[in-house]
Amino acid sequence: MFLLTLAQRKPQRRTLRTHFRMKLQERSTSTINKCCPLANRHGRILLPTPAAPATRIWLLREQFLLLLLFSGLQRPTGSSAVGRNCGGDLLMINIPVAIKIDFDLAPGSFDDQYQGCSQEVMEELNQGDYFTEELKAHGNYFGVWQKAHLTWLSQGKALPKNMNITHAVAILVYSSNNSVSSEFTRAMASAVRSPQPYKHSFHFKYLHYYLTSAIQLLREEIVLKNGSLCYEVHHEGVYLEAYTGATIRFGQFLSASLLREKAQQFGNQTLFTVFTCLGAPIQDFSFKKVLVPPYELFEVVNMSYHPRGNWLQLRSTGNLSIYNCQLLKDSSIKCIPAPVIIASLSFLTSVIISSKSRA
Repeated sequence: MFLLTLAQRKPQRRTLRTHFRMKLQERSTSTINKCCPLANRHGRILLPTPAAPATRIWLLREQFLLLLLFSGLQRPTGSSAVGRNCGGDLLMINIPVAIKIDFDLAPGSFDDQYQGCSQEVMEELNQGDYFTEELKAHGNYFGVWQKAHLTWLSQGKALPKNMNITHAVAILVYSSNNSVSSEFTRAMASAVRSPQPYKHSFHFKYLHYYLTSAIQLLREEIVLKNGSLCYEVHHEGVYLEAYTGATIRFGQFLSASLLREKAQQFGNQTLFTVFTCLGAPIQDFSFKKVLVPPYELFEVVNMSYHPRGNWLQLRSTGNLSIYNCQLLKDSSIKCIPAPVIIASLSFLTSVIISSKSRA
């Protein structure tokens, strides 16, 4: 530690305060935005301007700036072990937030976004024996991947920007095989009850990463070409009685239809009409559907109840993940954080998640 005179500290504090305020404003307008969408006839929603953040910060300004300063000055302690940089050169600020999720349809589900570590996770998956272990764990898994691979090759289509063939095959594996998608969804729900089940019993690490990465890369290409586009999609799921203004998180990947009649069936279930701003269309890979990631948050904006099933209209309000870069944390390669400024969610607040769904 070194000491500064009072005259030296004041301008430095003002400089730091200005710097962090600018970074927070950039973060707020780029990553956690409310959608105020208007749908066009093709089911796409154009977001002309960013709106206010969907989260509230419960922390005094001076306390927050001090915490950011201390977090930014921290470095890993000296070690002879060879480590891997989890965050690359990305400046990432995880703002402490208080989010109340009124209806979490998959509480505790594995929701890793791989923020700041996507490339490192891909390298770890390709260098390790993760895929081999997954093939051993599922009897028909090899056949499903092989069929999806041949299907993609037979289509003769060009890959979207920054995607490789494994991304395309992962989309086909998930969207074209109901048994795999059902087993995958169940595994996601039980993978993170404690670190050990994820590390030793979650045999979908390969599929989870490539599916998540594929959605994110497709979104990047969409935004680059068209700006911030959202999509109106439809999904029929568990019976749910919600209320206007409630926050919902599905906690699982949704393969939602662009056509309402394709999603709506008969039975005592709920039809969700979803305006997703983080989902990506996959009609170039398989069906006229949009893949919605498990970490996207939605607000109930309209609803109606019927004896044969309910209808809820949802609008995207941002995203929330409890886990990040979990594969690197559990791997044999030591995960060394990059020199980033992180105010951890778990230190300063609690995320209230309650499941009020009805079977």
